[in-house]
This record gives sequence, C-alpha cells and structure tokens, in this order.
Amino acid sequence: MLVVKSFKVGPLETNCYLIVDKKTQRAAIIDPGGISVELDKKIHSLGEKNVDYILMTHGHFDHIKKATRYKKLTGAKLMIGVNEAEFTKNRRLNLCRIPIEPFEADVLLNNGNIISLGETKIKVINTPGHTVGGVCFIAEDFLFSGDTIMRGTIGRYDLETGNLNQMRESIKKILDLSKNYIIYPGHGEPTTLQEEKICILKILKYSF
Repeated sequence: MLVVKSFKVGPLETNCYLIVDKKTQRAAIIDPGGISVELDKKIHSLGEKNVDYILMTHGHFDHIKKATRYKKLTGAKLMIGVNEAEFTKNRRLNLCRIPIEPFEADVLLNNGNIISLGETKIKVINTPGHTVGGVCFIAEDFLFSGDTIMRGTIGRYDLETGNLNQMRESIKKILDLSKNYIIYPGHGEPTTLQEEKICILKILKYSF
C-alpha cells in the first residue's frame, strides 16, 4: 500500500509529494521545487535514509530547484526523463531567473521503466508536450502527472521545447488508460482520470 503526502512549495505553489510504501517504509520525493518545513519533519520522522529516490516529472525550476538539497539530506538518487537531462544544467531550459547550481541526475528514465520502492512498483510513462522529456509516474491507484494534466486543464506547451502535437499525444495516452487513477498533478488539487476524460474533452474540445 502506498501512502501519499502533498506539500505546496515555492512561489508557484508546486505540489511536491512524499510517497511511502507502508509495509517497508521506503519512500520517494516527487518534484521538490522548494523547501517545505512540514516535508522536512515527515522525512525526519520517517528516517532520512528511508528516502530512496527523488523523482522529477520534468525539469522546470519549480519542480527541481531543491532536488540537490533533498539529495544531500537523504542520499536519495535523482531521477528524471532521459530527454530532460539538460534541464538540470541549463537555465534557458529550466526557466529559473536566479540560476540554480547545475546538477546531473543519477538515473535517466525511459518509457516503461519500473522503479521498485519497497513492495511498490512505479511505472514511468513518457509524456512530452509541456517539455520534451516530461514523464508521469504510475503507482498502484495513483498517477503523478506533473504539468501534463491538471484538474480541468492541461499544461502549457508554448515554453522552451514545448510542443502541441506531442501534448495531444501525451494527453491521449493518459486518457486512454483503463483504470480510474487518482491524479496528483504538479499544481492544483487532485482529480481522477474519469473526471478528466469528461472535463478535458468537453472544456478544451480536444479531438483525438
């Protein structure tokens, strides 16, 4: 069983998640774009060395800015999509006005990769469009969507490396999933896949 805790971090109120495999207490952080005192408390209570991974859905600053800080705190491996590798080193790509210190991911993720977190399996799916190498993470009943899909809307595709056609394909890939996942987005409140199948196709008039 996977336990999910959400924390709003940084000036854009990015959703940073702490996910914990309940049986083994192994944990991962998703999208640490800022510091959260409450997250720090949870990590300390859990045990810093129980955090195995820092997963990044994409490389914009509000999702990666404190990745190295949390790596130093926990020793966790930094993971990002293979086509997003340059974002952690390139200010033009990560959009940070005040440059963050460049860093390398420990693991570059490919579509279909499976990450073992205790007894929980986390599947990586490529979802370019918001950025060229964005990914989503699926674990049990949850889908962590970054800025690809959010409650009632989708992410921007007009930023550096964004692409409308790729976004369409990524949204279609998510909406075609058969399970009614709880979606934990990069911004805003959680939603469900069934809600978005209705809402996005209706409000945004996407035709796939």
